Amino acid sequence: MRLLISADALIDGSGSAPMRPGALLLEGDRIVGVGTHVETPPDAERLEFAGATILPGLIDCHVHLSDEGLPDASARDRDPPALRVLRMAQHARRTLAAGITTVRDVGGRDHLEFGLRRAASEGIIRTPRLVLAGKIVSMTTAGASSWHGMYRQADGPWDVVKAVREQVAAGADVIKIMATGAVLAPAHERPGLAQFTTDELRAAVDAAHTLGRRVAAHAHGALGIRRAVDAGVDTIEHGTHLHEAPAVARAMARSHIFLVPTLKALANIADPPAPGIPDEIVAKAHERRTDRDATFRLALKESVPIAMGTDAATPFNRHGENAQELAIMVDLGMSALGAIAAATRDAGRAIGREDIGLLAPGKLADIVVWEGDPLADIRVLQRPPRAVFLGGLRVV
Repeated sequence: MRLLISADALIDGSGSAPMRPGALLLEGDRIVGVGTHVETPPDAERLEFAGATILPGLIDCHVHLSDEGLPDASARDRDPPALRVLRMAQHARRTLAAGITTVRDVGGRDHLEFGLRRAASEGIIRTPRLVLAGKIVSMTTAGASSWHGMYRQADGPWDVVKAVREQVAAGADVIKIMATGAVLAPAHERPGLAQFTTDELRAAVDAAHTLGRRVAAHAHGALGIRRAVDAGVDTIEHGTHLHEAPAVARAMARSHIFLVPTLKALANIADPPAPGIPDEIVAKAHERRTDRDATFRLALKESVPIAMGTDAATPFNRHGENAQELAIMVDLGMSALGAIAAATRDAGRAIGREDIGLLAPGKLADIVVWEGDPLADIRVLQRPPRAVFLGGLRVV
């Protein structure tokens, strides 16, 4: 089946200026033509969206589908696994309906996310494309113990290697490791402090890369970021105190290590719209919001590659509201075209998927159409899209 989609404008995700007007020709699940005018076979179906902009499907590099943005995630810990999986399916559906066609889930619960992906592959449910990490690999810590079923605690290089291999055996596409403490951990676990040693991080990266898996490192503090970069990880998640180490930022730029800043997560914790978050966690978020902004600006200055990630599922950070991240990026000095590229082409590169994130011949036809012009107002992308196509199939 061939399908021609046209609109007032088309943003291809590369950072180039939009095409006005813009059109795409699809054949099956692939894009075969892009331009202001595309030669169209007479048998092609045509869809025209007046007053709209065509974009690649957005990619969120940092979500947790197993949780839902409650002030206290442990409130769901006693729920049966079947109920949690159904909620995960609901979260995935909301995300897809918002125009996010791929997510990288960097920490699920008890490997339930692998069953969710199988259900999607069998056509039982519909989800975005799922890139999954399985359990987060961390050292023994109270923070890991506070999230039931999300962590695989490991100590020493050989145990870390075993933990990585366990996730790959379960079906992981990417490995998530904890280079520092976390904001949402108990008060005595400090986000700025390093956790795994450099030897442990190198062991994790070597084991993952040997098995063809990329590595995402949770890292707030400068020492933990430096160790993770030295170890050769592929993405730094959060990177809150990177501004304290400009030389590390330059090393990330040279080595093409992506920063996934998750700006939205800290904003929602620092200024919660409803009660329920422990005071010590709010205080940790407040302390780091200025650091977050300084790091993002430094990353722009030093040309660190940036990929969009929201940490969806942290308190009041709900699935389906992912595009709010792009507005914060623009507010902090990124161009609208740059923010869109960070959520499309660059996000695809960050997660190792060169077949998505770009409207170009040969790429998978993951496409979203939004009313209006996101270059005039990036918040257009927070509205429900007019259409979402996943692999050429219209799903919204």
